[in-house]
Amino acid sequence: MNALDATWYDGRGSRARAARITEPAPGTVRLESEGMVLEFAAAELQLSPRLGRMPRTLRLPGEGHLELADTPALEAWLGGRDKVEGWADWLERRRSAAIGAGVGTVLAVIGFFQFGLPWMADRLAPAIPAAIERSVSNQAMALLERVHLQPTRLPAARREALQARFATLTEGLPRARDLRLEFRSAPKIGANAFVLPDGLVVMTDELVALAETDDQLLAVLAHEAGHHEQRHGMRRALQSSAVVVVAGFLFGDLSGTGSLSVSIPVILLESGFSREFERQADDFAFGLLASKGQSPADFADIMKRLSDSHGGDRDMGPVGYLATHPPSAERIVAAREAARSAGPVEPVDAAEADAAEAANENADAE
Repeated sequence: MNALDATWYDGRGSRARAARITEPAPGTVRLESEGMVLEFAAAELQLSPRLGRMPRTLRLPGEGHLELADTPALEAWLGGRDKVEGWADWLERRRSAAIGAGVGTVLAVIGFFQFGLPWMADRLAPAIPAAIERSVSNQAMALLERVHLQPTRLPAARREALQARFATLTEGLPRARDLRLEFRSAPKIGANAFVLPDGLVVMTDELVALAETDDQLLAVLAHEAGHHEQRHGMRRALQSSAVVVVAGFLFGDLSGTGSLSVSIPVILLESGFSREFERQADDFAFGLLASKGQSPADFADIMKRLSDSHGGDRDMGPVGYLATHPPSAERIVAAREAARSAGPVEPVDAAEADAAEAANENADAE
């Protein structure tokens, strides 16, 4: 009859006792220690799972527990393990399996962040209530006005003329009723324009001054409308904030998730859009401009002026236009190709365009 050496902690004190266990009969385990003999039904005992070469714990009903080395006899006496435990033990004892599992975990995490999060954000963004979009946008705007933005210095007539043209440009879009245009002075930021998730488009006085024509400004606004129509702002915020939540679950620290309501506005302002989002917004703008009788070449012209004003494609700060809307040469070329594909275009309403131009000239004269 095989006997196994063990250390017994009876649960009544901290002293460890030397003990031996045997199987006097199938389904029975006998404990002997310091002249004491106890017998237990094997079905009543609880054996801890294997963990590498660590000692195992055998819990005794009402008599504490034993610590002893892992041996095949334990499995034979107590009825073996389930399949899950067997597979886990098999994996733990093979270095190649452990390395493979580690590599697989890393690839799975990378794949989730690369593909899973964007997929989830794309489907969640349309379901976000308008009240949440307004709340996030209001926080972002309040932060900008505290740090970067000042009241506009453009004359009222100039602002109204651009707002009227923007309304005409976006008329008929699915989310057109949310879109509204406001102006701010931003000496620290410079020429810039951005759209918040609730549809508020902000254009700086500096961008208005930089543009040669209002058509160039409308081209920028068409791009921002593309971001809004495709919910890029909220999708980007969901992707970035979800990283915080997922990382918290992976590393067991969820303390940072409570600050998402504060961090999302910062994400919106400083993270910018992905290259894919920018390409989508550009394509949207080219199509919208052509449908309204305006050449996409205006977009290329204003992007070139933005790039030249900042010394090429150099980054001009965390919220500068070149940081959040990088005007790469590729995008300028794409706009010119779209203009060639669209062919010659005429204003949809020439009289209306002439009236708007006259209003602009009067405003400039003031």
